[in-house]
Amino acid sequence: MNPGYAGRVELPDNLKALFRPVAMMIPDYGMIAEIILFSEGFGNAKNLSRKMVKLYSLASEQLSK
Repeated sequence: MNPGYAGRVELPDNLKALFRPVAMMIPDYGMIAEIILFSEGFGNAKNLSRKMVKLYSLASEQLSK
């Protein structure tokens, strides 16, 4: 399904007709963290979620270099 990679071919038209197009988007990590923290009983989940997202984004940037 990824013809750009070596060894892969384009899908035949009869198989392509069976698949629907899908749109992907970047998840809102702040919202996810806030909901998880709030469900665990943290009262200040919004503030903590912002800090967690910042921490993980900085760690991701530093580790990907």
